[in-house]
Amino acid sequence: MRQALVLCIALAIGVSTLTAQRSDSEVKRDFEKGFKALMKDLREADSASIRSYAEKVAAFKNEFTEHRDFLNKSVYPDGFDETISKLEDQLKESQLIADSQGRIRDLESQVAELTGRIDAMSSENAMLLKQLDSLKGEVAELNAKVRRLQDNITKRDVAVFALVDSLFVQYDTQRLSTGDMRKLSSLEKNNVVGNIKRSVNDNIALLSSSGIEALDFPRMLDEQRKFEKNWKGVGKKLADAYVGAKDRAREITAVDTLISKWHSQVDEAFWKALNKVFTDEQVNVASVASGEELYNNILKFIDDEMSNAGNMDDAAREATFEKFAYNIWGAKLKPVWIPIMKRYEIFTDSQESEIDTKVKLWQSQVAPGNTLLYILVGALVIAVLVGLYLGMKKRPTTTA
Repeated sequence: MRQALVLCIALAIGVSTLTAQRSDSEVKRDFEKGFKALMKDLREADSASIRSYAEKVAAFKNEFTEHRDFLNKSVYPDGFDETISKLEDQLKESQLIADSQGRIRDLESQVAELTGRIDAMSSENAMLLKQLDSLKGEVAELNAKVRRLQDNITKRDVAVFALVDSLFVQYDTQRLSTGDMRKLSSLEKNNVVGNIKRSVNDNIALLSSSGIEALDFPRMLDEQRKFEKNWKGVGKKLADAYVGAKDRAREITAVDTLISKWHSQVDEAFWKALNKVFTDEQVNVASVASGEELYNNILKFIDDEMSNAGNMDDAAREATFEKFAYNIWGAKLKPVWIPIMKRYEIFTDSQESEIDTKVKLWQSQVAPGNTLLYILVGALVIAVLVGLYLGMKKRPTTTA
């Protein structure tokens, strides 16, 4: 009986030893297998599943922490600590990628919304441009449609660069992985650069449309310069993100060429409209095509009018002066044309000031009676003030 008991105890000890050896082997095998499976899952995780994998990594670490010393010795080459560190690093990287994917989806939604608005306005613009050609004899209706077209093109330009802002202000593309950049490039289907080209073409077409008033051209030049500045600021970034590498240089060159064409055509239309301001009033200022020519030709016109004043009757002199000083310089050029020209360094403050001085000198020649009256009134005011001052000075002082 005693021998049987000893035999049972020995057998139990042997089985326990074999079980312990098998358990260590299984721990090592399960640890390595679990690590490989988690690494694979983390590399393929998206924003919807990444949170569950974060919990799985924590559970995996907790499960094998009690075997840490054994695994540090038995798992080659990283052991428990380095293996878990690699797993946690991959989790962080996958979380960043998932966050980027979520941001891309948000941007796709914004781009789709803005693109829809742009497309809707572009369709209306195309319809209005077509209608303009058939309404040349209906001036009032034509002018109304031109206003709507100008307003739509302006709004569409704003929408285009609002879209650009949404793409480059809200995220930093340098933080996106190569895979994310490829996904971002898929947004080319929204044809962002194509919308910019279409907007420029519409603005160019508008320049040749009938029904535009002369005073519209300073604003149109201002809009062109702002659009060109915006493109220079973000055009390359836009192309980098939304145009394939093989087409990028061609697309940038195409937009640059269109904007250059728009620049030159709006300049030509601007000066043509400005010259029309003079011819409509039958004022003989020589044709101009630059700010310097405008300055020189206006001064020459005023000098000629003052030199020839003796060969004209009073009514003719006053009529010419009023056309230029009030109808052109005072009502149109100074409030509408000159500010835009100064904004883009086409004209200067000193040139404007010198023309103002010349106009006042011309006025004194055309209406000397009024000038004399102003001098007499001024002298009378000065005399009254001097008299009051002297009277106060001679007033006796009282003593206490």
